[in-house]
Amino acid sequence: MDHPDQRRRPSERDELLPVRRGSQLGGRGDKPQDAGRSGCQRSRSLLTIGEDSPRGLILSRRNRRIADLARLQRARHRKTAGRTLLEGPHLLSEALAADAEVLEVLALPEDAATQRLCQDHGVPLSRVSSQALARIADTRNPRGPVAVLSIPRNRPQGRDTLWLMVSDPGNAGALIRIAAAFGWDVATGLGTVDPWAPKVLRAAAGGNFRVAIGEAEQPPSEAMLVAATPRSGVPLADLGSLLDHSRQWWLVIGEESRGIPARHADRVDLWCSIPMPGGMESLNAAAAGAIVCHRLSELRASRT
Repeated sequence: MDHPDQRRRPSERDELLPVRRGSQLGGRGDKPQDAGRSGCQRSRSLLTIGEDSPRGLILSRRNRRIADLARLQRARHRKTAGRTLLEGPHLLSEALAADAEVLEVLALPEDAATQRLCQDHGVPLSRVSSQALARIADTRNPRGPVAVLSIPRNRPQGRDTLWLMVSDPGNAGALIRIAAAFGWDVATGLGTVDPWAPKVLRAAAGGNFRVAIGEAEQPPSEAMLVAATPRSGVPLADLGSLLDHSRQWWLVIGEESRGIPARHADRVDLWCSIPMPGGMESLNAAAAGAIVCHRLSELRASRT
């Protein structure tokens, strides 16, 4: 069910935003409260959406455009629209540098750096109030900008693949960043958080724009499936002689608490373990994935 703020919006074409509290939003056939004033007086108290002037900014968090964008915080709306939101100057710069399709940027009026960046790249810019920005941003005290991104449809390139089965956005984003660092593809399994969720994008720090990300319920039959276990696996130092370099490698990463689902564990070709002389019981998914992925990348490079 939509939030009450998302219902009964006035027509976007005719929506007017009040500068002063207490003024009313007029519909297509209605007159604003100050209809008796002169046109000049009314122009000082009302702003038209999209007005290209120092006053042409979106003030209200109830603006229909803002409400529509806020829905992209939900996975099902991102999937339907094929769009997501990314937040912050670093992610925006990464997306533009990767030639990703940035459809629109929303920023505070005083954000001169974002204004210059949008001008340099020909990206439409909408200026918004801090209240409107807060509704579409994912952080608590956003400074922006927030960009609307068309989700890339990059197909995996047949490289070694990090197969994710993690629901935590921080871990998922870190693992995407790791895959990007080592030149791997990414596949997401059932139960994995949406890799284009705003929290995942922030944790990946631009990694989403450097890897191919796809979905996979099963690895290819010809792939060699590798997984890590806290104990009883082959030590990382001894993996070299057990890996088949003629096959694509899929490293599966499961939840720290639950591990890999049994139906996939039966398919694993090689279990490995990370030596932990300090006596810790386990590592979190991202830390373990980084260590194993680095070791596998070293071994792959040594044979090319």
